[in-house]
Amino acid sequence: MLDKELNVELERYLLLNYRPEGPDVTVKHFVEGAHKKSGSFLPFVGMAGIFRILQGTDSLVRHLDMSFSEKLMWWIKERKRTPVEIYRAAGVTKAHFAKIRNNPQYHPTKETVLAFVIALHLTLEEAKDLLERAGYALSKSHLGDMIVKCFLEMQRYNIDEINEALYIHECKPLTNWRESK
Repeated sequence: MLDKELNVELERYLLLNYRPEGPDVTVKHFVEGAHKKSGSFLPFVGMAGIFRILQGTDSLVRHLDMSFSEKLMWWIKERKRTPVEIYRAAGVTKAHFAKIRNNPQYHPTKETVLAFVIALHLTLEEAKDLLERAGYALSKSHLGDMIVKCFLEMQRYNIDEINEALYIHECKPLTNWRESK
């Protein structure tokens, strides 16, 4: 059970930062509006823009940064920890970790990425970078994200505490927490 002080701090943080309503205007609405007015996306991007996009894909591939898998392995070395320590602390099985480690293009779930963030004791900025490499971000309109962000800002890296807070707020845990309890 979360201690009362931690629960009060979490509730205060959520009150100040959680935005379930999301943003008022989305890019999708903007692009759909442009499409309806012109009947095409071409005026929005332009033929020259499309040519630059197609020409630039080769250049993009040459300049790709480390993948999630590569950066995860880099962090394990940087923290001077063993892979076994980290995947156990993250609540990930040996087989699952092997898939991640052996496939640089492996796409984990957001919860798995966050479990590794906690196991590695990453800062909020470092966590955002690792999440981005897996194609994710922390959203102010997602309660689970705000709970994890709160713990990261407080530098509390106890995965059981985080999973309990997520469970209390009816969010998906980072690991198969309830199954192992």
